Amino acid sequence: MQFEVNEERPGQWSWTLRGSRGETIARSPVGYPSQVQASAAATAFARMVAKASAQMHGR
Repeated sequence: MQFEVNEERPGQWSWTLRGSRGETIARSPVGYPSQVQASAAATAFARMVAKASAQMHGR
């Protein structure tokens, strides 16, 4: 899996999490005013998913 950060339109950035075959796993629910903010939001999402996974597996 990998994150992509794209400018949807001028001043509107979003992230997409893609699976190994290019399928969309998740997308940002809102747009961000900069690439840096969209990247930070993708990182925060990845951390939340890792934390939820650890909780599911009793870690």
